[in-house]
Order: sequence, then C-alpha cells, then structure tokens
Amino acid sequence: MKMLMLTYGGSELERVTALLEDAGVQGHTCFEGGTGHGLTGPRANTRAWPGTVTVCYAVVEDAVAVAVGTRCRAAKFPPGERLHIAVLPVESFC
Repeated sequence: MKMLMLTYGGSELERVTALLEDAGVQGHTCFEGGTGHGLTGPRANTRAWPGTVTVCYAVVEDAVAVAVGTRCRAAKFPPGERLHIAVLPVESFC
C-alpha cells in the first residue's frame, strides 16, 4: 500500500479530486489553506506572498498509486497552478 500526498496550488480543487477518482482512488481527505515555501517562492496568504495550497491525502493499493502518478504527470493546469505528488510506503492501515 502507498500513501499519496498531493499539494495543489490552484483555484479548482475539483480538477484534482476528479483526477483521483478517475484513477481509482475510493477515498481521500483534503485540507485547504496551507502555507509554505517551494521552488517558485512562498505562499503565505499575505499581501507580500499571496496564495495558499491544498494538501490531499489518500491511502491506496500500489497499482492505484502508479495510475495517480501517471495522471498527475500528464495533467495540464492553467499558468500559475501546480500539482505535486509524493508517494510514501505504508506499513499498515486500519
């Protein structure tokens, strides 16, 4: 099993949730309003550094993780929007 952690910097979360569902993810959790600093600079939800990110998690079978990764790499987003994915091993999940 794998845990997917997706970080999305954009205004249409439905794009990401549709991508997950189309790849076979049966359940996920998203947290909106995240702040941080990446390669393109900070997103701190301030006047100086506007914007936030949404972080989504899902625990899936290995084959589904591969499908999600493939779809994430192929996804096209408007300029300024970004989607990153980390795939982590899961020892147990209940």
